[in-house]
Amino acid sequence: MKLGVSSYCFRSLMTSGEMDLIAVLDWVAASPAGHIEVAAMDGEYYLDNPDVVNATAKHAENIGVPIVNYLVSGDLRTADGKEIDRLRRQLDVAHRFGARIFRHDVAPWSWREQDPGEFETTFAQVVEGCRAVADHAAELGITSTIENHGFFMNGSDRLARLVHAVDRPNFRVTLDLGNGLCVGEVPGKTAAGLIDVAASIGVKDFHIRRSAGDGWLKTLAGDYLLGTITGHGDLDIAGLLALAATKPDVPVSLEFEGLESTPAAIERSLNNILRLAGAA
Repeated sequence: MKLGVSSYCFRSLMTSGEMDLIAVLDWVAASPAGHIEVAAMDGEYYLDNPDVVNATAKHAENIGVPIVNYLVSGDLRTADGKEIDRLRRQLDVAHRFGARIFRHDVAPWSWREQDPGEFETTFAQVVEGCRAVADHAAELGITSTIENHGFFMNGSDRLARLVHAVDRPNFRVTLDLGNGLCVGEVPGKTAAGLIDVAASIGVKDFHIRRSAGDGWLKTLAGDYLLGTITGHGDLDIAGLLALAATKPDVPVSLEFEGLESTPAAIERSLNNILRLAGAA
């Protein structure tokens, strides 16, 4: 298993200024992880600071921690030309980082269509936008991906349909093993339905409850989720990792989003993944 970590795990430390991306790379180099995903998400920082990107890419190469995936936001509900151009420029950032995988959203995280007609209309626009992004990615030798994420483009059936409709050999999925829960899909179905079109895999764990207090995420199925250390929650991590192991060349990255203190929770999560995968 090619195990790594997402910079998203360190978001609180990076936001507070306690760590920057170089420090995260150094932490990863000393950890059980072997690669990193760079999560820009809604920010344009790396787009606006090419010197930081170049310095980071050089440092990653020097210490032997490859940047395998670059993750950004996106909104392709109207296949707007300005947004497509922005994603193309973000692809150029991914290329400078040395990433061979690029993950973008197609809608805001919380958006959900109001009826089947709106879904079909929006889906058609998303297909066109994803094709345009994937075509530029192909010019750079990059695999463009969409993650099962949020409330619109989530669930294995929707993502598999999107990959089929976009119909580009370099358009695939960043498969998050837990995110299907947001739309009421059990993780085993998500993983089984998308493993064959996955270019990368994200691992996280959740506590799952039928009722909960403040701070929990309510799913479309009426359950409540709270992120936690991988191996401490309610997901069948061992079973999901066994499925991921059928694709040994696909990078697997931890995405910790719990309330526990970092970076200790990140290290414990990585060690639990290795133990549960039988690779410790």
